Amino acid sequence: MLLSHRGTKRFSQAALEDFNKDHWLAITGEDAPLQGPGVVYTVPQERSPVHTASHTGAMIRLAQLADALGSPPWKAELARVPDAIRSALGLRAPIKQALARLQLGRVVHFVGGGPAYATALEGALKLREAAYVSAEGHELESIFHGPLISVQAEDSVVMVAQPGVSLERTSELAAALHEIGAATFAVGPSAGTMTATVQLQTPAIDELLAPIVNVLPLQWLALEASRHLDVDADSFRKVGRYAAAQSKFIL
Repeated sequence: MLLSHRGTKRFSQAALEDFNKDHWLAITGEDAPLQGPGVVYTVPQERSPVHTASHTGAMIRLAQLADALGSPPWKAELARVPDAIRSALGLRAPIKQALARLQLGRVVHFVGGGPAYATALEGALKLREAAYVSAEGHELESIFHGPLISVQAEDSVVMVAQPGVSLERTSELAAALHEIGAATFAVGPSAGTMTATVQLQTPAIDELLAPIVNVLPLQWLALEASRHLDVDADSFRKVGRYAAAQSKFIL
């Protein structure tokens, strides 16, 4: 199974050429050059190389595929995803208001446990791509075993507060960060239960579907941070030395 935003990268195309023609699926944007009965489209091609709607669309396609192949325990909740997305999109205003609490001149840490680890990684990546801010994504348990001692009061931490087996441990992290004095953003259905500087509550949905919803506030965060820093979120830094650096390789 291949996931490609645009379907134009050389390694994506090369990978498909090596697959057995009857045993592959490619999830990609509309009008992609990838061809064949295994191509599944998501959304129209995005102008921005940061790719937000495409990422969300690909996750939805994966969930639909899992639903078609079997009977996942979250099957009934899949129909609730569109309304949950609409609700999460409404968090843009409070995110914009809370942006001043985020220390963008320092490393911004993103933390998630279980399926939310993927959300943390994506949140850190979007902030880097859109606003050129240094960011790191951490698996919840791993941050306790070393990285936490490097977090300082001047830093910021975004925690995915998702109900599930990792919630108690997330609460412990929030309490520890409070003692350090770092600014903390809690994002998720259980954000209101966290000791956090900013609480951004998203609709409750099954933990395995939640990454589709919880990533949206982090996408808004990346966009608003780019505007706050007067950065063109759609440029992918293709100017000056960065343009020269990107000329040294082909994606």
